[in-house]
Amino acid sequence: MKLKQFRYGDGNLAYLIYKGGSAAAIDGGAVEEILGFLKKNSLRLEYVINTHDHWDHTPGNSLLLKSSKAKFLSTAELTALKFLVLEDSSISVFPTPGHTMDSITFSFDDWIITGDTLFNGTVGNCYSGNYEIYFKSLGRILNFPVNTRIFAEHDLVNYALGVAENLDPNNPHIPAYRKSYNSDFVVSTLEMELKVNPFVRFNDTSLDAFREKLKMPLDTDYEKWRAMMTVH
Repeated sequence: MKLKQFRYGDGNLAYLIYKGGSAAAIDGGAVEEILGFLKKNSLRLEYVINTHDHWDHTPGNSLLLKSSKAKFLSTAELTALKFLVLEDSSISVFPTPGHTMDSITFSFDDWIITGDTLFNGTVGNCYSGNYEIYFKSLGRILNFPVNTRIFAEHDLVNYALGVAENLDPNNPHIPAYRKSYNSDFVVSTLEMELKVNPFVRFNDTSLDAFREKLKMPLDTDYEKWRAMMTVH
């Protein structure tokens, strides 16, 4: 299974996953670039899908469908299927509600596409208002092996690292994270997130000084995370 990343809009990221002659577009807002890549590589677009239904992730759907014989699968349909099959490979699909209640994550081999649930360096806003379920969704992602590559739907790395530096100015891992950043192919690993991303480092004592200023309950991992989310 191969993965191609595209940029569109104001830092949005789209993906084409493909194997053999079959492909699926995920949040495919970069329509012209995706269609060009399909033609150049003799790929047949089988599916048009999204990580969630926010408007900035769906603008390419109709044009991609009109330009191909692809099938649209909603997040609800994908959640029910649990797998997306391309050629002889199955991409795992599982619900990660919180940013929105329909948010889903795709997983295959050593990578996951996390939508707006987990970004490279930060996390999404909790637009659903359900922080408890968002925390559980993050926990599911954080249970993946530490070498898992994280592909998100927005390039927020520079902003995220600025926030991380303000919250934890002595973090020795931030310079290496910044050095690894490549705007042409935005990716991190779960190990990098657990070292730098302040919104997944629940028990890191270097963040205690910030959390204690908030005078919020800090007895559990959830309470520590909820305190961090006041930054959003």
